[in-house]
Amino acid sequence: MKSVSIQHLEAQGEFYRRAIANFNRLETEEYAPPRLFRDDAYSWPGDWEGRTLLGWTLLARSTRRPPEYLEEAIRMLPSRLNEKGFFGPVHPRGTVDEQQLSGNSWFLRALCEYYLWTKDDFALSVIHRLIDNLLLPAVGYYAEYPLDPVQRSYDGSAIGELFGKVGAWHLSTDIGCAFIMLDGATQAYLIVPKPELRDLIDEMIEKFMTADIIGLSFQTHATLSALRGILRHYETTGDPRLLEKAIDTFGVYMQRGMTENYANYNWFGRPDWTEPCAVVDSFIVAVGLWKHTGNSAYLEAAHHIYYNGLGYGQRPNGGFGCDVCAGVRDEMLSPKEGLYEAYWCCTMRGAEGLAKAIDSCYQATGRTIAIPFYESSTAVIAVGDGELKLATETDYPYEGVVRIEVMESTVAEPVTLRLFMPSWVERSTVALSVNGESKGTEIRDGFVSLAGHFPKGTLIELSFGIGLRKERAFGFHTTIEGYSYRHGPLLLGIDSPGSALAIGQDERMEPLGEGKYRLAPSNLTLSPVHDMIDKPLEESRQNRKQVLFRDY
Repeated sequence: MKSVSIQHLEAQGEFYRRAIANFNRLETEEYAPPRLFRDDAYSWPGDWEGRTLLGWTLLARSTRRPPEYLEEAIRMLPSRLNEKGFFGPVHPRGTVDEQQLSGNSWFLRALCEYYLWTKDDFALSVIHRLIDNLLLPAVGYYAEYPLDPVQRSYDGSAIGELFGKVGAWHLSTDIGCAFIMLDGATQAYLIVPKPELRDLIDEMIEKFMTADIIGLSFQTHATLSALRGILRHYETTGDPRLLEKAIDTFGVYMQRGMTENYANYNWFGRPDWTEPCAVVDSFIVAVGLWKHTGNSAYLEAAHHIYYNGLGYGQRPNGGFGCDVCAGVRDEMLSPKEGLYEAYWCCTMRGAEGLAKAIDSCYQATGRTIAIPFYESSTAVIAVGDGELKLATETDYPYEGVVRIEVMESTVAEPVTLRLFMPSWVERSTVALSVNGESKGTEIRDGFVSLAGHFPKGTLIELSFGIGLRKERAFGFHTTIEGYSYRHGPLLLGIDSPGSALAIGQDERMEPLGEGKYRLAPSNLTLSPVHDMIDKPLEESRQNRKQVLFRDY
């Protein structure tokens, strides 16, 4: 399935609100040129610049808001790049810096998205130079990328550091970050399909396939970025091995790399903190795997990742920060001390996750329209011989209410509309109607389907129950024997208890709306973790939310 063109989609709800908050943060002084450009001593060349340019481009497209600094920054690039057309030093033949490749991958992604949006000749010329002068000289060296655990350092901080050279490679404590370039290289290949670039991509993938990501304690962000590149190359080549690798590796990630609030352990086997960069990657991979396999479990995972992993990680200022890994040491979820906002990476990467959520609201193929995410929005969708303009209003994820009105239609033939139905919904609560007339609600592959003619003025209404439920703790590194409370896709918790609380069997749960519940007689309140963005700034910094509850 293909996403509806962003130019024909206008989001108006929760997705839009969060995207605008992030856009506002990325247009503060910290990111404005010339401050945008790092000095020569910065050990991640192109990383800050690339992530920011990419964020501006994607948010401008998805929110339809003109970016304030993007054009100025693009004009400044010739004076900021080295003589070969990329960021950082020009190393002699036989020397490869994985942090430089990783950082410039975000710059390459930014150029690709900017070019696809604007068809700017200068951006295309920089893409060509970056391929020729940074990527192609790495041919042959990816095959020699060090994968022996004794050659790696396991003392990494939140900002990865170069720690030594093995063979041709300057290596980073962000283990595996060289493979982040799979993301940039595979998108560049769609624009500049050079056979030599294809050869390099194949070499990168073959080496990645041999990596023991658990034994080497790969960074989960690097792993998931590589998967995004592998999925994109699957779309380009149709090679089934690539889809199989993405499925297998994401399965390992969900089992061994995902926290209780659907964020990530920063490295496999090292549950030190979460990193929204990886949470964004996991969201995009989950959506991609659903599109390519039709397995709605991936889509349900994407909902959980968005509302709980990204939802808690986004701060009131619109930026994103790192959190503790709930369940590892205690029952609490809170911002990681010293990493309240990872303004140097996660705040920028959050932009792609938020833009992707908007972009994914409607999917269309042939005469079928799927709505995998519920966001108040309008969209013009090409279907068969014409177009449908749909206006969606929803109270999801708080209430299971979705209203879709056909605002315009030039479609003469029947259309099939598929509406996502999560597995946690009690089937007896599902109701579907067209212009007030009840319709059948057979659920197949995670969707309720409705086929027919939908002329202008048609009103489609879907409702389903969302209530309180318990789920067992599932994190690989969780040490707490217990459970969490959920309201639909929302993970719930109790804000700032002095110590971990037990919820007794005699407690009554009174719904308050917006996913909140008052406990009686204790008078405590369960509320969604994704409300972090709505808290006062200082309160959010000090937030401690109990999200796990021990067995009685």
